[in-house]
Amino acid sequence: MFLSVGQTPREDIIDDMLENLDLPIEALEIGALDRLSQAEINDFKVRPGETSIVTRLSDGSDIVVSKPRIAERMAKIAAAFQPNEFDLVVILSTGLFRDFESTCPTVNAQRAMESTVISLAAHGSAVGLIQPLEQQIGELDIPALAPYKVTASYAADGNKRLLASALVDLSDSEIIVLNSVSFTEADRQTVAKASGKPVVLARRIVVSAIRLLLHGTHPVAMPGVPAEFLEKLQRLTPRERQVLSLVAEGLSNKAIARQLGISPKTVEIHRSNVMTKMEVTSSNALIRMVVAAGHP
Repeated sequence: MFLSVGQTPREDIIDDMLENLDLPIEALEIGALDRLSQAEINDFKVRPGETSIVTRLSDGSDIVVSKPRIAERMAKIAAAFQPNEFDLVVILSTGLFRDFESTCPTVNAQRAMESTVISLAAHGSAVGLIQPLEQQIGELDIPALAPYKVTASYAADGNKRLLASALVDLSDSEIIVLNSVSFTEADRQTVAKASGKPVVLARRIVVSAIRLLLHGTHPVAMPGVPAEFLEKLQRLTPRERQVLSLVAEGLSNKAIARQLGISPKTVEIHRSNVMTKMEVTSSNALIRMVVAAGHP
């Protein structure tokens, strides 16, 4: 189940992800603005003092909505899912800085991206973020990033002029993160060619998380993934692979336990086994390994 901020369908994102996954997935969608009247949709527009997030309506137009109020609506939708109703729930938005309570295994795109950025910054890299909206530069607030060198700029997906302008702002960055699932592989290639620097794409991070979680319950092909990473992954049990993916999102043992329906103590044991078998000594090192595997 893909849960998005706007209206469905979102073939522009989901079809691309499914193509990269190359798996027999039955993809279902729910949009937070589905089946709402125009007046109800307008009521979600940003009010003074609120942070913002941009999303797409079914007619192809974009709308900037209130981040806290749309996040609350999405949280209620996710909380209503029944235990094991879906093999996987994907919160298909970066920018929603909150956890989503779910009794189904869940990929939270923002948590996955946040843990990626933190792990890269903690490794000593100067990280540049490209946000989809200009006002989101001032709204960016990730307390865990405060000690690190992180610079933000903005560009709309597909806009080569704005992407080029953003690179001027991020000239001192060593790694660039396209921090929205709206950015495409074409955008990543444009930025990588113009900057000559590694570029992390949100969609690839989410795809990597989906692969790892599904790999815990179903045999999953992982085309393009380095052989060394696959060899280490094969050492893990199905449950350990699920734990690995959720650790890579930066989730606590208690949050992982809730999603998988096991005790925090059991998660702690699985987590220790994952670190040993993947030959890493920290969660940041594990996250960097997962990022590298998803960006060959």
